[in-house]
Amino acid sequence: VFGLGVELDGLVDKKMYGETIFIDPIEKAAETAHLLKKDLGCDLVICLSHLGYTSKVDNKACDVVIAKQSKNIDLIIGGHSHTFIDKPYKYLNSDYKDIYVCQVGWAGVKLGRIDFYFEKKSKKIFVDAYTINIFNNQV
Repeated sequence: VFGLGVELDGLVDKKMYGETIFIDPIEKAAETAHLLKKDLGCDLVICLSHLGYTSKVDNKACDVVIAKQSKNIDLIIGGHSHTFIDKPYKYLNSDYKDIYVCQVGWAGVKLGRIDFYFEKKSKKIFVDAYTINIFNNQV
């Protein structure tokens, strides 16, 4: 599991993040996922993203762009855009393998559950997922 966040410049006061340097999340995701999957042999690589589900700017880092340009990520659990997704969307990564992207909105209104099932020899991954409405439609 690894995390990606938004660029803080222009979002919050410089005093809040000091000398923190923003590194291109697309490049860092590729590098980190390769390390986890290929070098360390992880069966499942999960990206915790706070980039937002989509972007209005072409190829700007967001969950969908990371999914399509990645090679070694299996699941992106996103935030920032507060998008409600009942079941993970499935995309093809740059190697034409399945990658799943999900978000459950904001404020704990919904919770998500994702179960991964593995076949080690064939490297197939089976996914079952659903969301739970916490307030039973009261919100």
